[in-house]
Amino acid sequence: MTGTAEHATAVQEDRQVWTPRHLRIARAAGEIMLTCGVLLVLFAGYATYGKAWRIDREQGELDAVLDRTWAAGDAVPAPGRPMARLHIPRLDRRWAVTEGVTQADLRKGPGHYPRTARPGEIGNVGVAGHRIASVFWDLDRLRTGDPIVAETKTGWYVYRVVGRRVVLPTSVEVVAPNPDRPREPPTKAMLTLTTCTPKFQNRQRLIVHAELAETRAKSAGRPVALGNERA
Repeated sequence: MTGTAEHATAVQEDRQVWTPRHLRIARAAGEIMLTCGVLLVLFAGYATYGKAWRIDREQGELDAVLDRTWAAGDAVPAPGRPMARLHIPRLDRRWAVTEGVTQADLRKGPGHYPRTARPGEIGNVGVAGHRIASVFWDLDRLRTGDPIVAETKTGWYVYRVVGRRVVLPTSVEVVAPNPDRPREPPTKAMLTLTTCTPKFQNRQRLIVHAELAETRAKSAGRPVALGNERA
């Protein structure tokens, strides 16, 4: 009987632990956790779609600036100004590319690494972009042979994907004139796209290399690689 009584007393004491005050604290803690979860979801949504909306607006303005620049005959873009267009048919995307890769530049869309080649030149055209919905979110979908088209005032330059790799942020040789042999001079025209990986993180960089396969004058019309993309 003594054991039973002691057991009943212990059970009663356990029940007495959860007083109304404790229940209020537990409920408040649960509400805080739920609020934090909602805030995290909202933050992720903004990072993915809110920034996308802002960049789409910036891209509209850059497109207009680029058209005016080309119409005026300006050949050398100033830092922070659009220098070319980039088309990726597989992703059904195109962007005006800014000259520069500062945070201010990349807030507008893809940016051209200073001192890397211009479209069509022997060497390596380096282009960086954030891993967000309106920029290089789906860059990992590119496959060998996919076209990447650079558009300038006078020409179309169709590059074909030749490889993809993941590197550390310190691996700056990926945008060297000759990324395969950084110590040697370039012998071909290449284009390299860089972005963060995995998504929502910046521990590593996803790199896509492409080689020039076709050069076409603007006067000859759009290249077949662009398919049904609207002009």
